[in-house]
Amino acid sequence: MEKCKADNLLKVTNTVKTEPREELLRLILNSDAPVTASDLHSMVKDKGTDLATVYRALKVFTEKGLVRTVHAEGSQVFYEKSCEHNPPHPHFFCESCGKLECMKPYGFDESALFMRLAKDRDVRSVELVIKGRCTVCTG
Repeated sequence: MEKCKADNLLKVTNTVKTEPREELLRLILNSDAPVTASDLHSMVKDKGTDLATVYRALKVFTEKGLVRTVHAEGSQVFYEKSCEHNPPHPHFFCESCGKLECMKPYGFDESALFMRLAKDRDVRSVELVIKGRCTVCTG
């Protein structure tokens, strides 16, 4: 299955295409792990993209369903691609080093359990973050 392309996703979601948006979305799509706004800014600041532009783009991407947010610790937010190549899944956050790791996606049984717990509510998303210390920090 071919990976999603930033320019195609911007087009099909009717998102105004700018060079910074396309570059930021491309970086998120090509990342193997969730990234923070600060991570993204450090990758694009040499191209003249400021942190405010990064945050504005992430807000638009989230509203359009192109990225998902993961709230790990306090106000720290990570962003990851929200496409067919990255189904919803839990994450592990290391409280020692701050690394956020993706875990195996939910199976049908786990997804059904979340929906049963929600009963008659209108569920838009489910976020599960397990916190502790990673194998590097414990070993």
